[in-house]
Amino acid sequence: MTNTSFSYKQGTSFLHRCPAWIKIIVIPLISVLFFYLPPAFAVGLIALQTLVSFVLGFTVREQFADLRPVIYYAIFLLGVKLFGSVAVAVSDGIFFWLNFSQFFSFFCDFIKSEKETGVLLIKLFCVMQSAAIVFKTSTSLQIREGLEIIELTVRRLLHLSAKANIADALAVFICFIPQVSKNWQQAKLAWRARGGKSGLKMLIVLLPVFFSVGMKQAYNSARAISVRN
Repeated sequence: MTNTSFSYKQGTSFLHRCPAWIKIIVIPLISVLFFYLPPAFAVGLIALQTLVSFVLGFTVREQFADLRPVIYYAIFLLGVKLFGSVAVAVSDGIFFWLNFSQFFSFFCDFIKSEKETGVLLIKLFCVMQSAAIVFKTSTSLQIREGLEIIELTVRRLLHLSAKANIADALAVFICFIPQVSKNWQQAKLAWRARGGKSGLKMLIVLLPVFFSVGMKQAYNSARAISVRN
């Protein structure tokens, strides 16, 4: 069975039974709050959310599937900055890899210079982890109904018409995230089942199909909402 990002996983835990509108408000709010607190709080929340994920029965592979975009982004960002620092050092005639003490000093200086980047990545990781918990403990229908409850409550307080137009549009956008991941995983499975191998040829063949399927699903969802309203 493939692990798709932000896909719902059936369960009977407290978070699974908790109304979706509460999770939509509380969990992201906690993450955003920790985004503005010192990094130690974000690290603590990451540890707590990892523990909660294991208690909920989410495997390491499932958690990695959700957090993979942030991990890849962190590797790419830090890799580019490290490459730039090495290029500058070489242009200055510093061949630090010939001397361990110079290499260690260079590496420590790089870590210190990228401290703010590291803190940002940690907090981004924390927010992504919170979003994954919401998606994994709520079905697409529950998320849509939760958003409707929130919007209708706000409209009632502001004495506006009882139409959840914003919630419907937002639900389509949010719930399309796990569907996109699922479409890509299915396309790769079909490619490999026919003897295809990962590489540039796979991307050239699958990307047009991937976008075509996604556009069709988005069109059908938009039509279903327009008929419903």
